[in-house]
Amino acid sequence: MLRNLPPIKLALYGGILLGFIMLESPAVMMANQIEPMLLGMPFLFVWNLAWWGFITLLFLVAYLTDWGSRTTTNDSAR
Repeated sequence: MLRNLPPIKLALYGGILLGFIMLESPAVMMANQIEPMLLGMPFLFVWNLAWWGFITLLFLVAYLTDWGSRTTTNDSAR
């Protein structure tokens, strides 16, 4: 099944999976520190904002590249 996926879809799946793992796994405890303060916020807040921004950008790229379409063209009935 993975052989039939274009490289962009594979990269999107991998990136989104990585983003959710970094947000929801115990790895977030690495960032659970008050110092350093970045932009006046504790590092954990910056960590969460950065990963959510990363995932949001990946979903935007997925939307713009017709990620969920079964066809290979961008012709969609509207």
